[in-house]
Amino acid sequence: MQSVELNTAAGTLEVFAHFEPTIAPLEVGVMKARGDDGSETELAIHGGYMDMNGQVLVILADSAEVGDEIDVERARTALERARKKLAEVTSDTGADVKVDVDRAKLAILRALTRLQVVGESPSPGRN
Repeated sequence: MQSVELNTAAGTLEVFAHFEPTIAPLEVGVMKARGDDGSETELAIHGGYMDMNGQVLVILADSAEVGDEIDVERARTALERARKKLAEVTSDTGADVKVDVDRAKLAILRALTRLQVVGESPSPGRN
């Protein structure tokens, strides 16, 4: 493997062989693994941690999906459902609104990440 690009809590990080030992929390996003032959594999990563000990990179993801495992229609449906939920909760004033807003935003981010991995361009809408 030539390199792996990850979304960490501190921002995007590209890890190479003999990289400085690092442990970092992962954010929802696309992980790009680049092979020595120039190939590139993308995965939708939904949180977790990365641990680079200088020679071996270990990804402990909450969940990870390669493009051919992603149900595109399900991702589109989840995106629309989360957008509707976000529109509903932002018009409320209850005490649980922040939790609902955060959940809806995370659902939107996960759906958009899945669609990005499969090369889909989601319909315009609020994020």
